[in-house]
Amino acid sequence: MNKRHLEALLKRILSIPTAPFHEYHVRKQVIAELEKIANVTWKLDDYGNVIAQYRLGSKRAKYAFGAHMDHPGFVKNDSGELEFLGGVPEATVEKCREQIIDHGAFAVWDVEAFALRDGKVVARACDDLIGCVVMLALFRELARKNVEANVYALFTRAEEVGFLGAVAMAKNWPLPKGVRFVSLETSTPRAHVKVGEGPVLRVGDRLSVFDHEITATLEWLARKHEIPVQRALLDGGACEASALQAFGIQSGGISIALENYHNVAENHEVAPEAVSYLDVSGLIDLLVLLFADKESAKLSPYPMLRKRLAERAKAMENHRKRAEELFFR
Repeated sequence: MNKRHLEALLKRILSIPTAPFHEYHVRKQVIAELEKIANVTWKLDDYGNVIAQYRLGSKRAKYAFGAHMDHPGFVKNDSGELEFLGGVPEATVEKCREQIIDHGAFAVWDVEAFALRDGKVVARACDDLIGCVVMLALFRELARKNVEANVYALFTRAEEVGFLGAVAMAKNWPLPKGVRFVSLETSTPRAHVKVGEGPVLRVGDRLSVFDHEITATLEWLARKHEIPVQRALLDGGACEASALQAFGIQSGGISIALENYHNVAENHEVAPEAVSYLDVSGLIDLLVLLFADKESAKLSPYPMLRKRLAERAKAMENHRKRAEELFFR
């Protein structure tokens, strides 16, 4: 995607304050962005999730990408008090409780809202507004390139308090049978994963292991087009893919490695989150190719793997025969 356009889109989305159940500002901007893209329609479900579709041509939909519009924050309860919702240590919440910006019904941390610095996207809420940006950028690029495709983008609510928007959708799944769900998230680096070394093909999370064919297809596509990716089991947390799998929906996951997860820095201080700009742009490129690469649209990676294994067996046939003649007869 054009660097200037992507930077502008990142700023428009990531600068918006949000919290669980108070995603309306983000949702309004998401809808405004969707309405500017050709071949895109959208609707709200009963829970307030945004269900968007890019469709050009007659292809059957195979994928639905998902990202949530909320981020941990303070929300006013029935007593009018600010209650913190989301996975942040209590020690951090208490230490930094006064370091907030009040938006009436909710409040967010008083940290840098958005910046592009040293090759990184720095923001109050990369998680998971980065995923929202990636889906919007995907639709925009498919339309710009006039790619024939049929794909969904699901912008969900209240993920930070138990995947509530995703679960509400899963209970009354609105998409055609056979559509696979792929969670687009930001996650704390685990094991060998590093910020700046490519998006992470997420084998699973703390709760479950994801669909192997989705991971294999993306890995094959990345290798073919020389897009740097990482592959890992990111078990430091959980994402919407596990929630949807619990309701029988075939799911996979992709993550962008994140610094200062949920704004938690050293010594229980709060700070902006940060991701690599190249990791974000690389993920957008990979997803566009999932639909623009004609071979990817038609083939599973497993027939190719079976072919490679057959070729290897043929190359080793003389060794097998010799061993049988010497020791098995």
